[in-house]
Amino acid sequence: MANEVFSPRDFKAWIIEETVTGNASLDAPVITGSLLQLDVDSVAFPSLSPNQVTAVRSRGGRVLHDEDFFQDNTMRAIEVSLAGTFRQDSGTAMLMQSVTGMDLNATLADVAMVASPTGVSGAYGQTESNKTFTLVLASPDTTGGFNTVLGGCLCTSFSLNADMTADGGLYKFEATISSGQKPITNNVATESGSAFGSTLRTMSTLNSSNIKVGAITPVVNSFGVTIESPAIYTGFSSNGYHSFARGSEFTVIANATVKYDEVSKVLYHNLNQQTAITDGNLFTMPQTTATHTSVTIPNGFLTEVAFNEGDAMMLDVELQGTSDGSASIITFDMA
Repeated sequence: MANEVFSPRDFKAWIIEETVTGNASLDAPVITGSLLQLDVDSVAFPSLSPNQVTAVRSRGGRVLHDEDFFQDNTMRAIEVSLAGTFRQDSGTAMLMQSVTGMDLNATLADVAMVASPTGVSGAYGQTESNKTFTLVLASPDTTGGFNTVLGGCLCTSFSLNADMTADGGLYKFEATISSGQKPITNNVATESGSAFGSTLRTMSTLNSSNIKVGAITPVVNSFGVTIESPAIYTGFSSNGYHSFARGSEFTVIANATVKYDEVSKVLYHNLNQQTAITDGNLFTMPQTTATHTSVTIPNGFLTEVAFNEGDAMMLDVELQGTSDGSASIITFDMA
């Protein structure tokens, strides 16, 4: 009997590295163990958006007939967006590894986008570790509900944000996950694995004397970094697309809201006079202990500087990271 009442916060989000790309069956990977939980505010389920043909045909009457309906639930990309509290743990690190084009690693490690990233690519159904992962959106009760399982996933966008006026400067994250495989929407396994880590990060432990925004050291009220790395899919199979790869451009964007004063006033002028890339010290959010998720973007340029007229005059600063051909475009020092 359908007596259960579920809260959106009862659902959980888990990921696990795949040994066979796109294989979201219960055998490989085994989603009943070794999963890594993500600390999300609430689980957002993907829009299924199957391909439907509903055009009225030329026949008797101006209405869609039964035999004219067609639906394909295979050839489509699935996306889901998650947001929550940033934990310095293996699950969150795996999302960051995926979006930067690194091989996946189910242990906590530094994450860096190399100077000339291409990202992993390949064919679904192949025995290739470190490339794709499975996302499990788990129901609190598999008797009264179903798990949604997406295999062959890539993280296509990842943002790390913090604001001193919200939750004491606690680090938050947002991620977009994409798959070119047909999702499983009736899984009834009881998922298990490692709960998200206990390690939180805040702005209060930043090394304020070494902060850099546009190569100066301002008083920072909030900051964020975003990596965009679209996925593309091609070919066909019975479970969805045949192959996966990255789009033509990785984009690294940073932003910060800083106090307007004698130190930061030059940013507005610098945007107006900018003629070349800032080489070194473009954007740095260093923790007092480097391994506590310090963020570094060495090279790039200002894309916007705008006055923010609040209780105190602030500047909203936006920047874009670039490659010098050798140094990493962005680095998260986590281990």
